[in-house]
Amino acid sequence: MRLFALVTLALLSACGSSAPGTRAEPGCARVASHEINWSNPGAPDVVTARAEGPSCVQAIVTLSIRNAQGDPLWAFAATHFAMQAGDGALPEAAPAVSDEVMDAFLANWANITIQKSTALPQWREGEPRLTGETFSYHTGFDREAYEMLRTRDLPMACYAGGVETVACLVIDPFSHAPAQIVAYGP
Repeated sequence: MRLFALVTLALLSACGSSAPGTRAEPGCARVASHEINWSNPGAPDVVTARAEGPSCVQAIVTLSIRNAQGDPLWAFAATHFAMQAGDGALPEAAPAVSDEVMDAFLANWANITIQKSTALPQWREGEPRLTGETFSYHTGFDREAYEMLRTRDLPMACYAGGVETVACLVIDPFSHAPAQIVAYGP
């Protein structure tokens, strides 16, 4: 019995140790949440921003919106590097990202505010695409559908979709599902 206990103790000790010359990464598992009244005025939705990775500089970040019952409404994923510096591969000499910096990023990202779709620019008749005075706008809708959604004065949730890029969502009045009405940036 004593031999069994010693063998068990040795096996448990081996599971928790690392190979000589290596160190365990502390990892990055951070989260921030914020409530919004978007899909149902009487029951707040929850916006959750998460970061996960072997380190915060290597983190994949996700933004999700769930209704009051916990059903998923929307999800978006990127890398922390892409959200802060632009697209491309993480440089070898990228500076570290502290837990505090990541927490501030996630809290800010999750803090979505609700606007109205009528705040978006009008897509003028005869124009081949949606244009604005300050930003470049992109939509997956044709002019008729875009204008129908825009003029209905729908609650619109807008979030950062990248460096200097914003994506705006509405609840489609016909399908009752979230739809990206527009994305814009410089």
